[in-house]
Parts: sequence; C-alpha cells; structure tokens
Amino acid sequence: MEQLVMVSSCGTSSLTNGADGEMRDLLRRTANYGKREYSEEDRQKVDDRVRCVREKLFSSSPEDVKRVSAELHGLISYYGNTLSNASRNTHIFLHTDTYQGECVAGILVDWMLKQKQNAQSQAVEGLNTKNADSFREGMSRLVRWCDETIRGYRDQKFRVVFNLVGGFKVLQGFLQTLGMFFADESVYVFEGEESLLRIPRLPLDLDDGTKRVIRDNIDLFRRLGWSDGVKRAECASLPETLVYCAGEECVFSPWGDLLWRRIRPDLYAERVLPSSSAKIRFTKAAEETMKDFDMERRSQFNERLDDLARFLESGRSGDANVKRLDFKPLKGDPKPPATHEFDLWTDRRGWRGFGHFDGNVFVLDSVGEGIGHR
Repeated sequence: MEQLVMVSSCGTSSLTNGADGEMRDLLRRTANYGKREYSEEDRQKVDDRVRCVREKLFSSSPEDVKRVSAELHGLISYYGNTLSNASRNTHIFLHTDTYQGECVAGILVDWMLKQKQNAQSQAVEGLNTKNADSFREGMSRLVRWCDETIRGYRDQKFRVVFNLVGGFKVLQGFLQTLGMFFADESVYVFEGEESLLRIPRLPLDLDDGTKRVIRDNIDLFRRLGWSDGVKRAECASLPETLVYCAGEECVFSPWGDLLWRRIRPDLYAERVLPSSSAKIRFTKAAEETMKDFDMERRSQFNERLDDLARFLESGRSGDANVKRLDFKPLKGDPKPPATHEFDLWTDRRGWRGFGHFDGNVFVLDSVGEGIGHR
C-alpha cells in the first residue's frame, strides 16, 4: 500500500459547537487573536474551553469523536472508520496563525498520537481573517509551503490528500484550488451526511495565454520572485489577478505566485536567462561556458542567479535560498580579477561561479569545477 500524507485544514468549530452564548461570543470576538493579544481573564476562559473539548474528545468513542471534530470526521471516514491501516502515513493539521488555531491543532495532534498515529501541526505564518491584506499574505505563505513541502512529498511518491471537512470556508476554497496543483484528491463530508465526497485531482494544463504573459514578461516575473516589490508602473501590463499593489509597490498575488512557481521550472530549463538584476553582469567567457549546460544545469544556474540577485539587491544573507548560494571571498591566492565565489550545484562535480565587483556590480568572470579559480 502506498504511503500518503494527509493535510487537514483546521477551524475552530470544535470550540464553538456546544459552547454557551457567552463563550461563543468570546471565541468569535477573539478568533484572530494571537496568545499575547488576550487579556489574562479572556485567555483563561478560552483555555478552560480548550481543556473541556480535549477531555470530551479523549473520552469519546470513535463515532462520537467524529461529532466533536469536523477535521477528525473527515480523516477517520477516509480510513473507513478505522485507523488500523493509517500508521505508515503522515497527518498534518494546517491551522491559522492564531491562538485558537494553535490550540485546536494541538488537541488533534495529541489525539492522533494517542492512537499511535504520525501527526504534526503546521501553522501558516500570518494566516488569519483579520482583513484582506492579512489573509492575502497568509495565502502567499501557504503557496510557498505547499510548493516546498507538499511537492517534496509528491517527489517521494507519497499520495497527497487534502482533508477539507474542517476549517474556515475561505481557507477551504483556496486549498481546493491548491489541491488541483499539489494533491491527488480532496475530500469533504456534506453537513448532516456520513459518506465522504472524494474529488480526484483533475488534469490541469495552464492555458497558452497565461504562459505567454509570463514568457513575455519573464524578467519582471523573476524580479517579483526574488525581490520585496517591483514598481507599480512596471507591472501595469500584467493581469490584476497576478499581482497585488499597495502604494507604488507590487508583489505577487497568491495566484500569481502559484502560477509562477508552476511554470518557472520549464522556462528555466529552456535556456540560460540574462541577469534580472542591474547588479550582475556576465563576461563573454562565462557566457561561452553556459552554452554547454544541459536542461538540468540551465535550470539550476537560473535559480542560483535569482539567489545572487536577491543577495546583492537586499543583502539578506540569512534567507534559506541565499544560504545555499554560499557567496564568499575566494580563499588562498586567487588570480585576478576574480575575488569571490558562490555555489552553483554540489551534486556530482561541484561547480561554482567566480567573479569580482566593479563598483556595486558583480561581474561573473567564469563558472567551473572545484575550489578556487580555474
């Protein structure tokens, strides 16, 4: 039997269902609060409610558990009302960046661990429903998490299931869209029903118009990908659904970020792209070597150049993608003009880029194997 990873969207219905009027009002009023935003009195009341739900869940029969928790309703139903065949699988409870979300996911993880199942919670940083801007930022981070984490499971041949029985409706809707890209199927339970509705992943081919817009504006899309924002005037030709503009700066919308991540690998494998930053320049010698790159190397080279552009433009060396660049001064006694190096790839024969600064522009002198300038 193939292994699977199940991602369950978490809401707070297990806290509100069965609560008295005063508690329901408190839970709704503070639904988007972080732990530190609560008054001591209100947090104690919420903690008491969390404790009550935990005790009820842990003392319930399997059928009653499904009535207490919508999230577990979907999960248990998926396994045919028995978890005996779920022990090899991974279960992730995805929750909002709120105190209530953290508490609910914690209860569900603990219950699953008690059943000797593999479970973990995953907060989406900034994800809440305070306002449209907060939700948009959270959705963008959710896209990145899916692209980095869920795609990794798929690459390892895991079956990916999105359990969307629980959670806020707006989150469910967005995850359904993401499921078309990242999940093998999504599951629901109709209100008042016991049977599970299973929606398989549909073959999804982005239309030629979307691909053409990205291909025709690839330099702009690359800069949107590695920068903190692009001038509004430069994004005027892009469809409104792909970017979000605040003031004079534009960033990817969640949908734009998703489409870019989806199409980028194919575009990056086609050819070595010109630098998308004015702070990077290639020498003829470097360009000649790049002509011999195969598809895999072209893609890797374009990715590292994005990392280098982000580093040179922002100076944020702590970013994960910049760390893999490992940009540093050359050691020993290098031959001029090269003074710095960075990693291109480390599998098989490790290749690096070598270059020097001409003012604030980094000149890529050459690319090659090994340690030191060749």
